[in-house]
Amino acid sequence: MNIFQTFWKSVRETFDEMFLLFTVNVLWLLMNVPFLLLLLVTLGGGATALSFLVLLASTIAFGPANAGLYAIAQRITEGRASSWRDFVAGVRTYARLSWKVYGLWMLGLVMMLFNVQFYQLNGSTISGIITVFFLYLLVVWLSALIYIGPLMILQTDKRIRTIARNAGLMVLGRPIFTLVTLVLMLLITALSIVLPLLFIVVTAAFLALWGFRATLTLISEAEARRERLATRTTEAPAAKGRSGQVRPRD
Repeated sequence: MNIFQTFWKSVRETFDEMFLLFTVNVLWLLMNVPFLLLLLVTLGGGATALSFLVLLASTIAFGPANAGLYAIAQRITEGRASSWRDFVAGVRTYARLSWKVYGLWMLGLVMMLFNVQFYQLNGSTISGIITVFFLYLLVVWLSALIYIGPLMILQTDKRIRTIARNAGLMVLGRPIFTLVTLVLMLLITALSIVLPLLFIVVTAAFLALWGFRATLTLISEAEARRERLATRTTEAPAAKGRSGQVRPRD
């Protein structure tokens, strides 16, 4: 239920802030379109190795642009008024951190795609098993993309190791929530490719807001579990003490 509650909440917030999200979505596109076009050209020309280099270079715009979207998403989820200037402020504030976070993520993506392509070309059984293994890692790696951006904004501890660890815990700790969310996001992305107007208007901003909401949902669930565990821990000794209490005689 949390999967679809999170989704519908994100949809409602998107309609409530449509003009703002349209504006920052266009800003995100303006930052990333040159790399997207270059990637399409290299892929269309069959230059796979060059495509990998373009992916790595795209972090220059992809990281800060995502940081700007998540800065807006944070303000929306907190009910604060926002403008396109908050997007620019997010880009400036988190530029260096986003280059590190998304640079490492993009490097991992390129390595996995390279390995999948390499072992897929080899027709042996072992190569097939290794290909499946890297495809599994690829799914996990793509799933982490849902959480690393929001965690970059939300965490007080900005160390890359902490962000990566917490994102990994979310992916592996809530696999069904994460997998269904990822599949739905990929379907929306595919639909946006078929309908480019949707991609221009809102797709990137909506996915960022949804990812931020998903992260908040898992954080809230984790905090609730910790509170329940703490309550049980404190109540158990108290109950034991009462049961073993000896009443004084009158």
